[in-house]
Amino acid sequence: MTAIEISLLGVDGTRWDVAGPLAGRQGAIIAAEQVDGIYDAPITVESDEDADDIGGSWVHTDYGIRDLVIGFHLFDDEYGGAPGQLESDFRKAFASETDWWDTTFKHARLVVKTALSGVRMLTVQMSEAPEVNLGDDRIDEEYFNVKYLLRAYQPMWEGQDWVSPFTTSGTSGSGTVEVWNPTDRPMRQTWTLTRGIWTLPDNSWTGKPKHRIPGGKHPDRTLPLPEILSTDGGLTLTRDRKRLHASTALGGGSTNFLARMQGKWLQYDIPPYTQRQEVPISVTGAPATGARAELIQPRRWSRPWGLE
Repeated sequence: MTAIEISLLGVDGTRWDVAGPLAGRQGAIIAAEQVDGIYDAPITVESDEDADDIGGSWVHTDYGIRDLVIGFHLFDDEYGGAPGQLESDFRKAFASETDWWDTTFKHARLVVKTALSGVRMLTVQMSEAPEVNLGDDRIDEEYFNVKYLLRAYQPMWEGQDWVSPFTTSGTSGSGTVEVWNPTDRPMRQTWTLTRGIWTLPDNSWTGKPKHRIPGGKHPDRTLPLPEILSTDGGLTLTRDRKRLHASTALGGGSTNFLARMQGKWLQYDIPPYTQRQEVPISVTGAPATGARAELIQPRRWSRPWGLE
């Protein structure tokens, strides 16, 4: 794994370099023969079979929770502290549940860096207690082989979000914003918007991979939004189904923004392998100092590297 750099970012703020040129500098390395579930995201294919016909037909592909098994070699002899301290500290890098008292809490993250694909990350938590080989006297030997059973509830590897801005210097303006999805998965975009009356692009798509264009059922569809008021403080609008579709920066404004939208939502994902292109956007009723929109485009991949 010398061409692959893997780091573990712990829930306690620690960093463990476990594969690559820096592997082992904190005393832990991946046991390459004890790794499973790290590559392709798991899929379940639903099929339909007709008793009066030959074969069947595809119905749906579901991407479920990702379960991983990763073993680690822990070498205590060069780690500061009493024998057994390394294994104890390494265990504190993982959690099976959220620390609700800590508003900055993040579950452990596996970070993979390759020359092919740059950096991608997967958030994981323990699904079972770790398997620790306690044969003989491991503390006295200053060596542990520990196997962690982990679960990624968001099974896709995450790259750096791509942000496309649009700005005006006055109360109104129109133009374009760049859309781009180089990943192998449909992209559920998020908008952040300042005060004004915005009209956002929300078209359907057609075409082969890397030759996508607006097309299909609603090639010219736009989403006109109700006015974002000073009492709203700004708006976040998202296709991410795990988040509230529309939320204001100040938590409401004069009325609930979801109600003000009257059932009008972002409808379309950006297809996999959509090449860079511009889509239209406009705003009126903004402050004299101007307005700003940001199209946040998450990068989700079914593998830790490749598939560009």
